[in-house]
Amino acid sequence: MRGRSQAVMVVLITAMLPLLYWISAAGVALITLRKGVSEGVKLLIWALLPSFFWMLSGDPSALVVISGTYLLAVLLRQTVSWQKVVLALLPIGVVVSVILDVGLGDLLNQIAITVQEMVNERRASNAIALQAWSDIDIRTLLLGVVSAFQTATMLGCLMLARSWQATLFNPGGFRQEFHQLRLPSAAAIALIALLLSGQVTGMDMSRWFTLLLLPLLVAGIALIHGLVSKRGLSNSWLAAFYLSLIFVGPYMVTLLVILALIDSLMDLRARLPAKN
Repeated sequence: MRGRSQAVMVVLITAMLPLLYWISAAGVALITLRKGVSEGVKLLIWALLPSFFWMLSGDPSALVVISGTYLLAVLLRQTVSWQKVVLALLPIGVVVSVILDVGLGDLLNQIAITVQEMVNERRASNAIALQAWSDIDIRTLLLGVVSAFQTATMLGCLMLARSWQATLFNPGGFRQEFHQLRLPSAAAIALIALLLSGQVTGMDMSRWFTLLLLPLLVAGIALIHGLVSKRGLSNSWLAAFYLSLIFVGPYMVTLLVILALIDSLMDLRARLPAKN
C-alpha cells in the first residue's frame, strides 16, 4: 500500500511465478477494495501480462483467477455484501468452466483416458465397486471439479485481500463480516433443488455439482465460525472442525449443506444465545 510502483512490482512478479498467481490476485483485489475500481484495473492490467503468457503456454488458470478475483472485488466494494459475492460465484464459475474446457481440453482428455483405463483394468477384480465409475463421464467430472476449485480460489483470494484490508485499516472487520454470512432462503432452496435435480430427472449434473455446492459450503463454514465466536469457544473447536472436514469430508460436506439450508430459513445465529 506504499505506492503504485510497489504494488505493480508485487503483482507482476507473483503472476510470473508458477503457483503464486493467487498472491497477485489478492493484491489486485486489495487495491480495488481500498482505492477503487479505476486503480484496481490499472493494477489488473499489469497482473494480466504474465497471465497471457501462461495462457499461451496452455494454462489459463492465472488469467482466470486474477480476472475473476478482480470482478468479485468490484462487486464487494460496490455492494459490501458477501451474500451477493458468494452467489456471484455461480455465473462466474460457469464462465470459468467454459474457458477451462477450451484451455485445458487436451490435458483433461489425457487424464480422463488414463483414469478410464485404470477403471477398466480393475473392473474385473472389483466389478461392483467400480460400476459407478463406469457410468460417469470422467472428463466432465474432472472439468467440474477443476472449475469449482478455480472459482473457490477466487473467493479465497478475495477473502485474503479483505483480511489484509481489515488488518491495516479496520481490525476485526473481516471477521465480523464473515461470521454474518448467510444465504437468502430462496437461493439456498434453489441450490438444493438443482443439486437434487440430477437424481430426480436423470440429468448428468457432474459438471456443475461441485460448483452448486460451493455457496452452501461457504455459508456452512461461516455459520460454524459465527457460532464458535458467539459462544466464546476456543479455536480448538475450529481446528477439530477442519480436521473432521479433511478426514470425514463427505459426511461433513453433507452436514454443512444441511446447516446452511437451515440457517437460511431460521437464522441460527440469532436463535443461539451468546455466552454470558
